[in-house]
Amino acid sequence: MVKNSVPDSQSLEISYLRKRWKIIFLQLISTAALLALMNRMIKIYGTCSESFVETYSDGSNYWCPSYEHTRGLIWFREQTGSLVLPDAIHGLDQTGNMTLVAPLILCVILTAIWIYTLTAKESISRNIRRFLIGGMLAWGLLPFVISWILAISSFGFHLPWGETDDLNHLSHLWKPVLFIFELVFLGIVFAPILSGLMGIWGLSRKLLTWTIGYYLTIIGIHAILTFEGITESVDLGLTPLPAQIGEATLFGGLVSPLSLNLLQVAILLLVYLESGSAVISNMEYASMLPGEARRDPEYVRQFNNVLNGHIAHLIGVMALVSVTTAIALEFDDFLISTVSALSGGQWAGQVRESLELQLTYGKVISAGLFLIVVAGMRFVLPWQRVTGVVESTLLRFRSSES
Repeated sequence: MVKNSVPDSQSLEISYLRKRWKIIFLQLISTAALLALMNRMIKIYGTCSESFVETYSDGSNYWCPSYEHTRGLIWFREQTGSLVLPDAIHGLDQTGNMTLVAPLILCVILTAIWIYTLTAKESISRNIRRFLIGGMLAWGLLPFVISWILAISSFGFHLPWGETDDLNHLSHLWKPVLFIFELVFLGIVFAPILSGLMGIWGLSRKLLTWTIGYYLTIIGIHAILTFEGITESVDLGLTPLPAQIGEATLFGGLVSPLSLNLLQVAILLLVYLESGSAVISNMEYASMLPGEARRDPEYVRQFNNVLNGHIAHLIGVMALVSVTTAIALEFDDFLISTVSALSGGQWAGQVRESLELQLTYGKVISAGLFLIVVAGMRFVLPWQRVTGVVESTLLRFRSSES
C-alpha cells in the first residue's frame, strides 16, 4: 500500500482519467479537427466541373463522384422513385452546411451506442448486438419470407420469382437493397466521420488510422480521375485542382488561396491523428501501471508532465509546421525578390515569370531550396543553445504548474 497517495479524482485510474479535462481537451481538439477536415474536403473536392453541369442545363438532376452526399442522394431518389430514410435524416430538407447537421447527429448517436456496448456488461453488450442484428434481418427478410409462405399456402409451392405479381416476391427485397445503396451515398462523406468519432471517443487506434487512409485515398483518387490524360478519355465531371499554385495574396503574401486550402487539409489530418493518438497512448500507459502506482504522487506527476508537454508540443509544433511549410512553398519568391533587390537586373524578372516555377515542379524546387538553406543554417546558428533555451523554458512552465 502506498503511504502517500493522491485522491481518487487525481489518480491514474481509467475511470477517473477519462474525466480529466486535459484528456477531454485533446479529444475535443481531435473531434474539431475531424469536423473541420470534413468541411474543408467538401469545399475542395465536393463540386462538379462547370462543363459537366452545363450538359444538364435542362434542369434535370445530375451526379458526379465528388465528396458530397446530397447531390448523389437526390439523383438516386430520382432514379428509384424514393428513399428509405426520410429527407430530414439525410439533410436534404436543408441547404448549405445545414445539410451536414442531421447526419452528424446520427453519427454521434451511433458512436454513443457503440461506446456503450464496449463499456457495458458482456450480457448487455451481447443483447444489444443481437437486437440490432436481429432487427435488421427481420426488417430485410421477414416481409419476403411471409409473402412467400402466404403465397405457397394459396397457390402451392413455387419459386419466389414467378411470372405474375402474386408469385413474384423479390420486390420485398428491393427496399433493403435500396437502403444499402443509400448508405453508400451517405457514407461517402460520413463513413470517415463515424469511424473517426469511434476512434477518438472509443480509444481505437485502428479506426483513427482508417480515417486517415480513407481521406488520403479520396485525395489520390480525385487526383487520378482529374488527370488530363484520364479526362480526355473518361470525364466523370470532377473539378480538377488548378495546375498553377497561384499568386500568394494571403497573410501578407505568404500563401496563395490554393496553397492555404491544401495546407489546411494536411495540418488538420496531423492534428486529428496526433491528438487522438495521444489520448490512446496515455490511456494505454496508465492501464499498464500496477494498482498502487496509479495513486503514487510521483507517477501522477510524471504523467501530468508528459500530458502537459504533449499539449504544448501539439500547439507549438503544428503552428511551426504551418508557418515553415508556407515559407517553403513561397521560398522561390523570397529568393527572387532578394536577388532582384540586390542586383536589379532583368534575370530576376525572367525567372519570376518562368512557367516551371509557377507549376508544381516550381514548388518542389522551392521546398528543396528551403531545406538546403535550413540545413546550411545549422553551421551558422547555435541550434543546441536555442533548443536548450526552449526546453528550459518548458521545464520552468511545468514546474510552475505543479
